[in-house]
Amino acid sequence: MKVFMLGWEYPPSISGGLGTACHGLTTALARAGVEIDFVVPRVHGDEDAAHMRLEAADDRRTPRDPDAARSLRAAGHQAQVDPGTPAAPRGVRHLRVAARLRPYQTAAAPGAPGTGDGGTAGAAAKRSAEPATPATESPAMALYGGDLFDDVGRYADRVAALASGHDFDLVHAHDWLTWPAGTVVARQHGKPLVVHVHSLEHDRAGDRPDPRIVAIEHDGLLAADGIIAVSRYARARVHRFHGVPLDRIDVVHNGVTMPADPRPAAAVPPARPTVLFLGRVTHQKGPQYFVRAAARVVRHVPDAAFVVAGTGDLLDDLAREAETLGLGTSVTFAGFLHGAAVARAYRGADVFVMPSVSDPFGIAALEAMSFGTPVVVSRQSGVAELVQHVLKVDGWDVDRIARAIVWLVRNPALRTRMAAAARDEARRLHWDAAAASTRNVYHAVTRRPLPSRAPSVAY
Repeated sequence: MKVFMLGWEYPPSISGGLGTACHGLTTALARAGVEIDFVVPRVHGDEDAAHMRLEAADDRRTPRDPDAARSLRAAGHQAQVDPGTPAAPRGVRHLRVAARLRPYQTAAAPGAPGTGDGGTAGAAAKRSAEPATPATESPAMALYGGDLFDDVGRYADRVAALASGHDFDLVHAHDWLTWPAGTVVARQHGKPLVVHVHSLEHDRAGDRPDPRIVAIEHDGLLAADGIIAVSRYARARVHRFHGVPLDRIDVVHNGVTMPADPRPAAAVPPARPTVLFLGRVTHQKGPQYFVRAAARVVRHVPDAAFVVAGTGDLLDDLAREAETLGLGTSVTFAGFLHGAAVARAYRGADVFVMPSVSDPFGIAALEAMSFGTPVVVSRQSGVAELVQHVLKVDGWDVDRIARAIVWLVRNPALRTRMAAAARDEARRLHWDAAAASTRNVYHAVTRRPLPSRAPSVAY
């Protein structure tokens, strides 16, 4: 089985859980004998992708030109290796064509990847009072940054050109940003399209969804020959917001890669009880409920320390709220964490909290469990339907979140038992199971005759 797979991020250059999920799934699929060509907007040279061919649809120097893209496709365009790109790991080839897609990047957010920005709530609030980049008209622009829709179209144009040099059995596209490209490629080559729902616009934006994104999601779901949702929760929301029959949607839960040494015996426990939030600081992830719960917890555990690890469009507001609640020395904004820093954060936490408003999965909760960190998780998440050895609350219920934190912080024996059970449970939630379910979807769509469809064009 040969798969032409499309995504918009890949570790270590990630902004959320999708890149982590793509790495885990593709690694397991490759172990099962699936050949994968994976196209992302750009390749940096440090990706762990020896199990597949990783290619980039990136040339920031080239403006989008649909006529040129069509000419490239007609000529059977072969992208060129950029001699200025760092040496790639074995099995990775760097290709550059025009696509600048930069999801979840905001120019004015303190703590953005690569800035090293962080600090206490007071310092963050002071920074947030400084002049910021003016907001754009669309909520999507604040969430994603840049000229988003033009970049989605550019990516579709260039992926279509790139696909002409590939032999594959199906197209697998992750999330709405890649669905226009997947639709174009699948129809041009007469191959089935599998779309993977990691999140919907209604999850990310709440009651302010961008209608253009919703329309792209809808078109992608209608064009798909197979639909994968990361949870039953996600499947129900696809059915609710897009009217897709439930029997057309396959549920494939994410897995987790277990760390070799979750909590070294020689590790020094933190001087203060430490509670961790790690994720995008956006409406979807509920960071405001984390901070409000912290204000209640410190009344009972004054020395409790709270860490917000991540960036996003709510960061400035969150820093101001923490300062207003008197949490200036209790909350630390650590910024976006990479690699070993993520592992240190999980190891150093006594409790991990994921208070999501609407989260189709929530892979960070599985990661915390794999490190033996007790987890408090929102019932409004896909991961909550999968795991048992966690404390489940409504993401908006600040009082229950606070009580759960206090209970765990004050009961080290309970934390130890809960951590051991959670780690054992996480060990059973491996990516090979997700890969086996995904291969079942592949086999189903490749055996069915394709419906007659008109050729598609890029957005």
